[in-house]
Amino acid sequence: MDSAPVDPALILEIELAEPLPDVDVGREYGRALAIVRLHSVPIGQVMVHLAMGRAGPDDVARAVDAALRAAVNRHLAGDGAPAVERIGRDGVPSAGVPRCVAEREAFLAGDPPFVSVIVPTRERAERLGRCLASIMRTAYPPDRREIIVVDNDPQTAETRALIDRSFPGVRYVREDAPGSASARNRGVEHARGELVVFTDDDVLVDRYWLLELARAYEAAPAVGAVTGLLVPMELETPAQVWFEQYGGFGRGYERRVYNLTDSRPPDPLFPYSAGVFGTGNSMSFRRSVLDAIGGFDPALGNGTPALGGVDSEVLLRTVLEGHTLVYEPRSLAHHAHRRDYAGLRRQVLSYGAGLSAYLLKTMIERPRLLPDFAARVPRGVAYALSPRSGKNARKERGYPRRLTFDELRGMAYGPIGYFRSRRRYGPADPRRRHAARRR
Repeated sequence: MDSAPVDPALILEIELAEPLPDVDVGREYGRALAIVRLHSVPIGQVMVHLAMGRAGPDDVARAVDAALRAAVNRHLAGDGAPAVERIGRDGVPSAGVPRCVAEREAFLAGDPPFVSVIVPTRERAERLGRCLASIMRTAYPPDRREIIVVDNDPQTAETRALIDRSFPGVRYVREDAPGSASARNRGVEHARGELVVFTDDDVLVDRYWLLELARAYEAAPAVGAVTGLLVPMELETPAQVWFEQYGGFGRGYERRVYNLTDSRPPDPLFPYSAGVFGTGNSMSFRRSVLDAIGGFDPALGNGTPALGGVDSEVLLRTVLEGHTLVYEPRSLAHHAHRRDYAGLRRQVLSYGAGLSAYLLKTMIERPRLLPDFAARVPRGVAYALSPRSGKNARKERGYPRRLTFDELRGMAYGPIGYFRSRRRYGPADPRRRHAARRR
């Protein structure tokens, strides 16, 4: 392996409305990644140095103050509260109910939309149980949500047995066609919600995850989809640390609104940038919008020859169809990154394949975009290869060169994989396929 040793990092959550913690976790950790909240709202993250596994409240405060004081003051300004000059060991005390909390409570006290949470899974009952338990603990009215588990190409009855034994309120659906897209489409067919929400069985969701996804549909006009923030559940192995350096799933702690009219970011690759809209581990759609655009393309994603790309493609298609997409970091979830290097290599290769596969599929469906897309290809190549690009700048000295090669190898394979998938799954335009399936 062409890499240097990588130190693990403890994952902490810190609430600034309370006194800051005394961290003492033993000598095996030299650093901690702290997910920092204020009034339960995720504000940002900071790496805290641990001396012999310890950092006192003042040490934590200095790290948070240096990295996040500006973000804290932006949040306080939104609450109508005065700014702080320094974040100390006592945190950021507040008097009364903050505006952000009052707005959240008002949303719940009104008429929140009925939501369907869909969880595809395959032979991972233990992980699925933890995921479902976290969803059931969310601060969303139980009578305004349903949970649907889609058992994808099952080889045993373990998933069904888990639902029957431990989660009688969860609906069980079986989908025999392999692939995350087929599983999600099957879940949507059974969903009753105005909003359909997707996560995976290797995710633990925050208490306010579902609530903040639903609230974000009010953040802008004509919102058709909302994605959330995903942070690592642990950073214990080199593979998990390298995945974060590769890019991870998080897209920052500031809400972003995307469309093709008044909310175009300055990114020269928009809207084709991979992952810019968020992740399929935490995404949602208006049911009417998802139906109108044709659902998920079964020729993309894991379980297909294309290997990946299904999440990025459906989010891109939502924007290209004229809808607004909101990335809402207040909707927080934790993801269990792959622990082993071989698994990470397969994951990175599939991401590379999925990127070129979904871009090819987009050009096949929308040939009018070809001139615009072709003009951006040189910048896209530079973004993929330059060590100074936003994509690669987080890779530290010990990041394995083989992972970069695997991603490029995947990009080269992606078009081949997509054409193989098209032969298996049918027409490129998912709306035609969607209409045929509904008939």
